[in-house]
Amino acid sequence: MPKLVLQTEAADRPVRTSEVAEWLCETRAARLPVISELIDSAIATLEKEHWTQFCAATYDEYFDTWPAEFFQLRKNPAGTVESVKYTDHDGVEQTVSTDVWEQDDEDGRGIVRLAHNQSWPSDCRGDANDIVVRYTTGYGTPAQVPAPIKHAIRLWIADAYAFPETVVPLRLSKAPRTVDALMAGYSFRTIG
Repeated sequence: MPKLVLQTEAADRPVRTSEVAEWLCETRAARLPVISELIDSAIATLEKEHWTQFCAATYDEYFDTWPAEFFQLRKNPAGTVESVKYTDHDGVEQTVSTDVWEQDDEDGRGIVRLAHNQSWPSDCRGDANDIVVRYTTGYGTPAQVPAPIKHAIRLWIADAYAFPETVVPLRLSKAPRTVDALMAGYSFRTIG
């Protein structure tokens, strides 16, 4: 699997601590740090499980060779591809002209492919992680994050808040299944 490195993290979160506290009917100020931690945990878990990014962030994704068809980006929804760079035979980083490649999507997943009548540079060294695609991904601002995602985050938090133990003998919550259902339309998981 290609290496993925966060360059610029999201400036905000899709839900606010005060909003989640109100949703949980929690009025104790001493519980706000716990709720804030749960928000971070919910976001990290759901983004990782569904190969998605909620609020805009920038990533470098590394590849070993030029693709036969296209680079499929792992974090989605894809925003703007900023650059495609590679290491040449002399070990010098080179930037591929924006005339050579174009950004598109394949079944909702961001891709980078050759533009018409273009070819990838032939002087790529070809070692591991020699090609890097830098792109911004995510829905944008918290206001632009779809409502089902926000609801999934709140449900994940409510479940973790109600059942803080690592093992719950009798699980009464249906939240995990509902969270998956809410995230289904926003999941970019692939097989393989």
